Amino acid sequence: MTIRPGHPHLPAGRSFRLRHLLDRLFHGTTGELASLTRRLRHEISSAEPEDALAAVVEVVREGLSAAGVAVEVDGTRIASGEAGEVIREVPLIWHGEEVGRLLIGPAAARRSTAHDGQVLTALTPYVADAAHAVRLAADLRRSRERILAAREEERRRLCRDLHDGLGHALTDMAMSINMARISMRTAPASAERLLAELRGGMDAVGQEIRELVYGLRPPTLDELGLAGAVRTLAIEGGLSVVVETEGHLSDLPAAAEVAAYRITQEALTNVRKHAGARSATVSLRRGGSFLTVRISDNGRGLPETFRSGIGLTSMRERAAELGGTCAIGPAPGGGTAVEAVLPITVRRDPALRH
Repeated sequence: MTIRPGHPHLPAGRSFRLRHLLDRLFHGTTGELASLTRRLRHEISSAEPEDALAAVVEVVREGLSAAGVAVEVDGTRIASGEAGEVIREVPLIWHGEEVGRLLIGPAAARRSTAHDGQVLTALTPYVADAAHAVRLAADLRRSRERILAAREEERRRLCRDLHDGLGHALTDMAMSINMARISMRTAPASAERLLAELRGGMDAVGQEIRELVYGLRPPTLDELGLAGAVRTLAIEGGLSVVVETEGHLSDLPAAAEVAAYRITQEALTNVRKHAGARSATVSLRRGGSFLTVRISDNGRGLPETFRSGIGLTSMRERAAELGGTCAIGPAPGGGTAVEAVLPITVRRDPALRH
């Protein structure tokens, strides 16, 4: 009588050991789960995301003794071997979100189906981690590219406004001054009219300068600090907004202050326009090396088919520019919450060090 692994005449422990010995006889040590998981942990922790995923795919192919294995992430395929016909497709799930697909080709050698199931169950979470890291790196790269493009567009706009607006206005004002000087003695009334027009032009230039400055950094940040500037935002628009602060907010880096202010401004604008809320809360909390900005409301909440718009994308990019994060989701008890976590590095005066 031939005794096979799993045969009823064999005890369970001996059956498992016999199957393990047969696997090693056919495939060597490449199929040992302990060895495979050690290799996966090493590859994920020691390489850049795309290189790590390529190495992980190679390890999985060896572990399954498959002719080819591939992973698809955001339309990009990373493969090892010749997959050919895909005989099995496994979704890669990271914290409840599908981040890619694991594609498995035919076996390169005879192998226990039960063993394949064990290998897949053990290794798939590592593949999902590596695929998520690739997606995250790609998102960060695209975000940085958008930030750089937006910055260059802003510089171009400022250059155009300064040249076409202020430059021409100052030239016209200089000409008006010269004409007023010429007319002062011979035609005082004409000189008076020119000077009155000049004063109006100066007021317009002053307003344009204030708008340009406000676009770069809101003056209320310098006048009132971050907490005071946010409280000024809170009293606009008629909505009841409570501002809560925690920690020392007076020596934040300028970039973090502007990002926190603009994120709060955009979030409150969205609440007033879309949420149908009666009230909202803004929380500014400094803890360690991070500033957390949270804006929550008691409105109708996010729609079922929610998609990020320009405002949320802008908030995320402001956070990403500093190396932080910005997320939107349901608030406890109903409504919506926006939370941004911004890294802060406070520069200290060397003269104060001991």
